[in-house]
Amino acid sequence: MRKGPKSAAVLAVMVITVFALYYYLVNKVERSGPEVETTAVQDVLLRNLEKDYPPTVREVIKYYNEIMNCYYSEKPTETELQELADKALELYDAELVSYQSREAYVENLKAEIAAFEAAETVLSHVALSSSTAVEYYTYQGRECAQIRCIYTVRQKTTLMTIREIYVLRKDDTGKWKILGWTPAEDETEKAG
Repeated sequence: MRKGPKSAAVLAVMVITVFALYYYLVNKVERSGPEVETTAVQDVLLRNLEKDYPPTVREVIKYYNEIMNCYYSEKPTETELQELADKALELYDAELVSYQSREAYVENLKAEIAAFEAAETVLSHVALSSSTAVEYYTYQGRECAQIRCIYTVRQKTTLMTIREIYVLRKDDTGKWKILGWTPAEDETEKAG
């Protein structure tokens, strides 16, 4: 007869434990709150370049293209545009940055974005060369690199392919910085 009350007590403890665990898990999930979605602009701005600087030539240009996508395909606020410009300047070589003030850079950027919008131009696609296509060389004792990037833009109903060659140089801390870019000769084409 003793098995009956012991079995009932064990069963009662197990049932209480299951309900307590269920209650704990349900309340824990509710307290964590809803997942916060971020915009493409916020994703780019959340990157801390002091701690998480792109390690390769390709990754620097990939991140730079994410910034450009925010300029031309998103609608950043004035504050976001200023912060995006600061991120781009962090990727630039000190020599490139020295050519104009931050204020002039931002004003030129705003004018370029406005012209892009006025011409009803949209950045449709970016194709970056593979990491094996990076050309490394030494110039005046400094490590440099070149990488090609292809942009597809749509202006109203016309598609255009723009090919750029980016030149990067390692700074004194070993980070690849954008020194400049130039259109790839005779490689810009229209389609449509």
